[in-house]
Amino acid sequence: MAKYLLQEMNDIRNTGKRTVYPKLVADQTLTTKEFIDELHKHLRTVDKGVLKGVMCGIADTLRCLLSRGYNVTLEDIGTFSMSLQFLDNKTTEIQEEGDRLLYRRVGVKDVNFKTSQQLMDELRRTTKFERVMTGARVLRKNIYTEEERIANALAIIDEKGYITLGEYAKVNNLSRTTASKELARLTSDPTSPIYYEGQASHKVWVRRG
Repeated sequence: MAKYLLQEMNDIRNTGKRTVYPKLVADQTLTTKEFIDELHKHLRTVDKGVLKGVMCGIADTLRCLLSRGYNVTLEDIGTFSMSLQFLDNKTTEIQEEGDRLLYRRVGVKDVNFKTSQQLMDELRRTTKFERVMTGARVLRKNIYTEEERIANALAIIDEKGYITLGEYAKVNNLSRTTASKELARLTSDPTSPIYYEGQASHKVWVRRG
């Protein structure tokens, strides 16, 4: 059963009103291996190695088709498409009438995903929810700068050799979701002093070697 809580929104316009919205509480993000294990429960007659090969084939084919300019619709899942961005620092404004906008560098910005109506209908029909807490959770405010959050994490890493996601979130007054996103961004930056070891639920963060 999926879990949720009520999240109180920040009153950024100082209206004095307190509004809430339901927010999913995700236990974890499944890896490809864990997804294949779940898929095998539905297709027990198919070898896991075959399922892994099919998953790799889908990823390769999707990447190939998107790179050729196709949108791809998987009817029970949704539609994948590319979004683009300029790769140069030139202005995005048309400077004069008849400007042909020559010599612009364009690249891939992201992959868009639009959920299929079939999937939405099935989710709405089958999903049951359980509330995990009473009242409403207030959005946490960033009381530390990013530099201070990194320093807080490094202090724990230097003391015990590593820091967990929960510890990073707690010491920096962040939600686990926000902490996870920030750590992912930090570890992808080669100049960041923080990197990770392990996978999935066993992942911890250490000083970059």
